[in-house]
This record gives sequence, C-alpha cells and structure tokens, in this order.
Amino acid sequence: TLLSFGVPETEAKGYLEMAGGNAELAVNLFLSMSGGTVEGPTTSIGGGSSKSEKKEKPKLINGIDFYTLVWPEPIDIPRSWTEQGLEFSKDIPLGIAQPKNGPCGVLAAVQAVLVYQCRKRKEFSKEYKFTSEDLARAITTMISIGGSSGSYKMCTWTKNVGQEITIHEAKTEEELYGLVKKNIKSFQSPGGCILLVYSAILTRTPEKIKKDMLSEGADKNHSLVISYGHPSNKNWQCSSELVSLLIRGKAGGNVGAYGQIGGQSHDWDMKLGIGLLTLDEHKSGIPVANSLKNPSAPVWILHGGDHFTTLWSNEDLKDEKDEKVTFYHFNGLAPAGPRLSTITLQATNGVAKKAPEKRADTYFKPLPGEIDSVIQAHPEDRKARPGEYETWRYEVVLAVEDKSVQGAQRPKNYPKQPVFEQGPLPTEAWRCRECYADRFKTMWFKLNPKGTTVCEGPCKKPLKECGWSFYLEFKLLPLAERIKIQRREAPKLSTILWTRWPMAKIEFNDLKDFNGQPPSS
Repeated sequence: TLLSFGVPETEAKGYLEMAGGNAELAVNLFLSMSGGTVEGPTTSIGGGSSKSEKKEKPKLINGIDFYTLVWPEPIDIPRSWTEQGLEFSKDIPLGIAQPKNGPCGVLAAVQAVLVYQCRKRKEFSKEYKFTSEDLARAITTMISIGGSSGSYKMCTWTKNVGQEITIHEAKTEEELYGLVKKNIKSFQSPGGCILLVYSAILTRTPEKIKKDMLSEGADKNHSLVISYGHPSNKNWQCSSELVSLLIRGKAGGNVGAYGQIGGQSHDWDMKLGIGLLTLDEHKSGIPVANSLKNPSAPVWILHGGDHFTTLWSNEDLKDEKDEKVTFYHFNGLAPAGPRLSTITLQATNGVAKKAPEKRADTYFKPLPGEIDSVIQAHPEDRKARPGEYETWRYEVVLAVEDKSVQGAQRPKNYPKQPVFEQGPLPTEAWRCRECYADRFKTMWFKLNPKGTTVCEGPCKKPLKECGWSFYLEFKLLPLAERIKIQRREAPKLSTILWTRWPMAKIEFNDLKDFNGQPPSS
C-alpha cells in the first residue's frame, strides 16, 4: 500500500481517489508522478530502469570511483544494507532472513543460485540445510560469472562495515573459491551482502558495467541500487541491472523479450539455469525474455513490483497441459517472512508460448458501444463479499468514436466483443465518461452530484452528451476484462505465476498456518 512507501495518509487517500479505489493503480500513479515507473521500481521490460538524477560529490572507494555506480546518493549506506549478511534463517535453514526492505534482489539471487547448484543432490529437500561450503560455492559463481579467467576480485571490510575495503585477487575460480571459503564469515556477517555486490562489480569492472547498462536502455547516471518512494521515507532497492549482474554476469536491465528500438527480439545469454518472472509483464504487455521464462532448471527469481523472492521445483518439468507440479517459494523479508511455502500448480492451459521474433502492436481500438475501461469493483460488493470477485459488479465506461485514438487493425480471428447500450440515466452521483477519458490530462477524478444534468468537470457538457459510467456483473464482461480482473484481484504470487502458466490452478498449502494469507512476493 501507499502507506508502506511513507506517503502521508491524506495524500494516500488522494491517490486512491484518482485510481477509482484500486490500491494497485494508486501505487502505480504515485510511482509515476514521483519519478518512479509504472512497471515498478526494480525491473525493466523493454528498456532500462527509471532514470536517476545526476549524482553530486561522487565518493571513492579505495581510490576507485564506483560508489555512485552502486548507490543512488553520495550519503552513508542505509542500515538495511550494512546490517544484511548472507546468514541462513534459524527457523528455515533453506533461506536467508531479511529484516529490512532493500537488498531483496541480491538475496533472491543468492537463494536461486544455491538451489540451482544443490537441487539435484539426493538429500536435497524442503528440510535441507545449506552449508557454508554451499554458500561459498554460490558466492564464487556469482562473482566469477561476469569476469574473465585470470582476474577475479573478492572484497572484505578493512575495518568498519560500509567504508574501506580490502581487495583480494585470484587467477582461477578454484583459487577464488578458496578465498571465499576462507572469508565466509565476512559474507555471513553484517555487510556481507554489500561485499558480494562490490566483488562482482570489481570482477566485471565498473567500465564494463556502465556499458552493460547503457546497452539495454539505462540512463547514463543510473545506479545498480536505486532510490524510490516518498521523499520522507525513501528505500534503496536492487535494480534489475544488479540482479542481472549476479545471475548473468552482465548488468543489462531489460528483462523483456524485445529491445527498445524497433521491437526486435531480445534475450539473456544465461550461463546458469535460472529464470525470472515479473508482475510487470501483465502491466506492460511485454513478455519476459524467453530464456528467463524458460530456464534450463525450474528455478526462478520472482519480482512482485517492489520485492524479489525465489521459486523452484525439485522435479523436472515436462511443460505439458494439465501437468501438476509441486513448487517451493521462499520470502525472507519480515514481517511476512521468513516463510517457505509449498505450492501445488496444475497447468490447466499448459505454458505460455514463446515471444514472437518481433513485437506486434496488440492494442486494438474499441468500437463504439464496446467497453473502453473497467474502473473499479462496486465498493458495497467488495465489502460484503471480500475476495469473491466473480460475484461483484464492476463500473465501466463505453467507447465512443474518437479519431485521436489509434490502434492496430483487428485480425480476422479477433473474438467478437459484446456491445452495450448506455442504459438509463443515473439516479445517484455519476462519473462523466468524457472527463474520465481525459483524467490524466485534467486531473479531474470526481463524481458529479446526484441529480445534476450537466458535468461539473472540465468538459461542462450535458449528461446525455458526455455519457456516464454504469455497473455490470462480472459474468457480462468480455473475457479479456475478466482475465484482467482475475489478475488484479488474485494473490500477487498467482498473478506472477500466470505469466508462465496462464490461469493455472494454484493451491497454497500452508494457508492454515498463516491465517489464510497467501505468500507475499
């Protein structure tokens, strides 16, 4: 919610009103208006992450100018990072606990690499306990994956966490593993998360990382850790570039199947069998890169908009229709975690098709009388039957002919869309259709008072001329709109999984232990 971003309650209510009562849309409005991105603060589909302001007074670390390559502001590193070590949870030894929001992308990447490297062992199960040797091997992989033979760097703190570092060099991966293993306590202790990041950067080199980021659309001043949220309570979180560096060895942040220019095919050259799924795919309409959606091992980093978690299966997937698979999902962030959930998924519609070689325009202009937009669920229905979204009514506005709106030509096999009449005049407070269409230009989100026959908004048109919204039952909505509502109202984790297994049946097997609350993502 907006309150978790540090937005004052009165301001949060304003964004919620703009969004027609939709909390998720309200968060997206806030991020877009405060310099964030609608797709979320930590991943980018179709280009680099959001632009960063130009840094001032750059800091040096051991005489190397890469502080502002890592951090969004030249100030002291927040405690959420300096206190984070790579130490396994006492309650769930299979995962790393995360007390504070911030370094989740790094932790999810470490978790994914650990699972990828250990899942084929006979003793590997939900109760498996990772060893310090397992962690050392994973760290070695994440440092070395972006480097070249003969030049690997590993960092430890010279004295105080977050300040000077000592740089150790290794010529081979085995020599690097020996160094990491010898200094594993440094990585497990507070600040160990940062040491992994610094080691990966120095091994890849800051120069190559800057080129990596620019090559996939990032701003020249973009940092690997980004700042977002309300000015009074900003968070420093991982970018997709940083996650990419740790699991791919290249700091390119575009996780989408297409490049920025021309809609040409784009993919990740993955050395590890790890994938990534993101909620941003539904929001942007751009599918995730094929290699990330379909990794060689069933291990994924999940991105839920403002947080990274990890998903995996100990089974080898067949990717067949109606295949039933057991997955495990780990979220280390308090207060919802640490939590290791077992998930049963039945792929009732198989798996999503691979993205076409070239991006096609998928927006088809609605015809007059078709539904132009679903605004919100009826507040009384939502309150009376929480979670039962298929029984709710939904506020809609109809499309009218608008020459300023362009769309692709509908293919011959495009499903026929239902057409509706405007219906009887409203008897309660009413929403102007024309003002709603221009709401982001005029910032007018109010309803007209009951009994008024002329819009009080910017259009000033008579009611019968400007049109009004009305409510429809869920079952009467077009299929595409019903799917959108399912994605919006279902648990976020289900919505992310549907990007690969469209509308699969998903069962969370630990709901009784968490008061019916699904796992967070």
